[in-house]
Amino acid sequence: MSRRPLIFPTLLVTFLTWSVASAAGQGLSVGTPAPDFKLRDLNGKEFKSSQLKASIVVLDLWATWCEPCVADIPIFNRLHEKFANRGVKIVGVAVQSGWANDIKPHVARHAIEYTVLVGNEKIVEMYRMIGFPTTYLIGKDGKILKKYIGTAPDTEAEKEADLNHEIEMLVDRGSLRAK
Repeated sequence: MSRRPLIFPTLLVTFLTWSVASAAGQGLSVGTPAPDFKLRDLNGKEFKSSQLKASIVVLDLWATWCEPCVADIPIFNRLHEKFANRGVKIVGVAVQSGWANDIKPHVARHAIEYTVLVGNEKIVEMYRMIGFPTTYLIGKDGKILKKYIGTAPDTEAEKEADLNHEIEMLVDRGSLRAK
């Protein structure tokens, strides 16, 4: 089976998302508060961003059909494993991927260990996505500390190293304050 039929819709959706977000201001800026949201988890339970308050958050907006997004999943699983007990929350928001029942097989296939929510157009607009994947590092104060747009092949290790470094600094800074 040829990949050609999948490429055009993927590029079209990515371009349309980029076009809408570009007109809205090139995405959210570092230092601005992360928008509040309410979404459903894969079991239909409401999840509010306020549940992430006072946590360091890695918020990944991804799609099940996006190859770079899927390539990032092991990164987020490792970050979750390393930092979950240290006040860090990894949250994946699957957008343009259907309903929970459409997303669940992808979560199982890729052994996703962190929270996955069902995204919608509203979160795409609120977070002004300009491409897949879009990942935000959010501090305990709810402000955006860093954003990553896309992941090119062979750059996953750089993205993971940078996230590891940034999170380690945030966790260490928090533990120094607690003493």
